[in-house]
Amino acid sequence: MKTRPLKYATKQPYMQINRKDMVSWLIFDLDHSNPFIWEDNNLPPPNYIVQNRKNGHSHIYYAISPVCTSNNARSKPIQYMKAVYEAMAARLNADASYSGPVAKTPGHKWWLTSELHPEEYSLGELADYVELSVKPYWGKEPNLDDVAHSRHCLLFEETRFYSYSIVNREKESSSYQHFYNLVEAFAYNKNNYKKRGFSTNLTDGQVKATVKSIARWTWDKYTGTGNFHRGVMRLDKALPLNIRQQLSAERTHKNRNKATKRKITAALRILKDRNEKVTQTAIAKLARVTRQTISKYKELIESVKPVEIISLGEVMTHTNNVKYGVHQITSSTVKLENSDINGYIGNISGTQFVFIKPPD
Repeated sequence: MKTRPLKYATKQPYMQINRKDMVSWLIFDLDHSNPFIWEDNNLPPPNYIVQNRKNGHSHIYYAISPVCTSNNARSKPIQYMKAVYEAMAARLNADASYSGPVAKTPGHKWWLTSELHPEEYSLGELADYVELSVKPYWGKEPNLDDVAHSRHCLLFEETRFYSYSIVNREKESSSYQHFYNLVEAFAYNKNNYKKRGFSTNLTDGQVKATVKSIARWTWDKYTGTGNFHRGVMRLDKALPLNIRQQLSAERTHKNRNKATKRKITAALRILKDRNEKVTQTAIAKLARVTRQTISKYKELIESVKPVEIISLGEVMTHTNNVKYGVHQITSSTVKLENSDINGYIGNISGTQFVFIKPPD
């Protein structure tokens, strides 16, 4: 690899995105053709999707508040960042062995780049969308060296220790099915043994059998120390369960509302770039939400939607039939507000138009 100034580095198809000793971007390597898997798994929208035009594989980028990773950095923020990354990677079915530092360059002509929004996430915001694996409190971790010869044993050891780390939290706040789904997602993400030097990965049936055995035994018999991760809110266990559930639900609703706004803003930006008409149906399709949801954000859409510019002559002569009448603009309908060198800005039936004076 070569070090080059930014204006030259960005002309290359691959580049190092994060600075040395500082992580400002979480980058996930998707070896599948579904760059919107984050939506399918209720994760917040990434800032960039950089997709291979030929096979559909992509890198997705999340901008985060920078985390220092130098030798003098604090270890807890680094471990927290790694826990968030691993949990998101499992949900995205991303390559668990990818560690950078080189990634697809956003905007390069080789790739299909989509910029969804410019906002920066805190690690706490991202943690709200995933279940973090916490380090075992018993001080013991799997000894993978002893089972390095066997894919089955590796999967069993890695998955059972993960299930130990989350089972008490899941019993406290969730259900067996949710616990099972988390363990299953973790196991499938670890089933990358071909990249670890084995001839093939385990089959889906083998992974499911291992997950079923571990999940059922852990849920029924494992007790551990009783410690569990309480999430970013750090709610006191002494609070009544209904109060904790209410507080968590309020925070979740707030974060989902924020995520929906990001999706709508990103959809509006895409429609603008494509010079396509802004409608609720078009926004809903791009944002991957229902039209009923879009209708709740009319103020946001109006604040972002560009003003439609048409000529005054076109307005006065437009007489196409519609269901209940014709598009006829009379003098009593037009409310002129401000004038400028180009014409007038006015409201017609609640929609803002810019009237361009026809040439003399």
